[in-house]
Amino acid sequence: MEAKTIEGRKFLECLENSLSPFEKFVAKPDIEENLTLVGNRRYLLNEFKKILNENKTKRIIPLLANTGTGKTFFLHQIKQSLEINAPSIFIDVPPNSDIFYYDIYTKIIEMVESSVLRRITTKLADLWGANEMKYGLFRTGNVLRVLDQAKKTSTYIDSNHQPQLEEVMIVIITHAIDPERSPLAERWLLGDIMDIDELFFLGVENNLSAKYMAEELLHLLSGHLEDGINIMLDDIDKNWHRYSKFDQSDEDFYDEFDDSYQTLTVVEEEENVPNFFEQIVKLLERNKKIKIIISMQTENKDELLSNFPEESQYLINEPIKIANYSTRDAKEYYFEALKLYRKGHNLLPIPNDEFFPLTEKLILLVYEYTLGNPREIIRNFQQIFDELIFDDTPIEQLEKKFEEKLRK
Repeated sequence: MEAKTIEGRKFLECLENSLSPFEKFVAKPDIEENLTLVGNRRYLLNEFKKILNENKTKRIIPLLANTGTGKTFFLHQIKQSLEINAPSIFIDVPPNSDIFYYDIYTKIIEMVESSVLRRITTKLADLWGANEMKYGLFRTGNVLRVLDQAKKTSTYIDSNHQPQLEEVMIVIITHAIDPERSPLAERWLLGDIMDIDELFFLGVENNLSAKYMAEELLHLLSGHLEDGINIMLDDIDKNWHRYSKFDQSDEDFYDEFDDSYQTLTVVEEEENVPNFFEQIVKLLERNKKIKIIISMQTENKDELLSNFPEESQYLINEPIKIANYSTRDAKEYYFEALKLYRKGHNLLPIPNDEFFPLTEKLILLVYEYTLGNPREIIRNFQQIFDELIFDDTPIEQLEKKFEEKLRK
């Protein structure tokens, strides 16, 4: 392919030695997206902004889309939006009920700055009496005295897991008022697994990964996250099946008398263990500042949403659907992709030819051929760029090729 301008020639030379602007056409939760939203997606983002910034009871927000229409890419835009008050995070479906809360809590706490964690634990400890002044000058440093006051609160009295909550309270108080053990307490609060000597020094018996510990800690901390948190479960219709009521792997422990590793089996009645959807409802009912976005294929909506208990349907917002691109969206995406590519390679725009190296006609033919499906549009752009740059296929021949495809 030949270019008529210096800018065009530099653009083509760069394409010969780098990935094209359309090399990546499938978004992933763990890879940040740099492209901005096109037309109708900006409207949808505003809809999500209204829902997520309101204190509503409907805190499960279904996001519907067909294959290739950009669910994951759109979720990245929610995560990156500066107009949505609460931080948004991708979370994988936890593998089983035993670590459901630990898995979610550790993902959330990764986003919480150390100073914010300190502020929350200090506020909680003060609510439990840590702000009591000694001799009118000094704050109390007695962890057990503050713990005694904490155990008189309704939070503790009404808890179904008082032994676990007591250990959580000990660590929170220690983090807030004990300078010597505070760094160790912070590690525990961040989910680090500690050995028995560290736990003994901290004054507790269990790591945060032990059952009910993270559930109680999340309940205490989430209420003090100023803007709350938005959890995003992508492709939930595919991924929720990974969840099991029980840990399917054996848990090994060391028997010092037998000098060998033994397998510990914990037996629990299956009917007492909540399934995945019951766990989601329980999470939201205990943590009022959490909202959950669940993305799924449009065709699976009714079947999946019916899995939520009937009495919890009030939590589910009206589903929001992502449509295919319009012709305007397709062209806007093309321009944005080229703009980002040029910026990344220090290239100038092509004067008097905004569609270079393609043509407006070819872009519209691609749109018509793919019926506006974003993934298929991007895939075809990638193939076209390869043919233009590496096979030196004339643009007129590519236009004719797509016209023939449409006739078929």
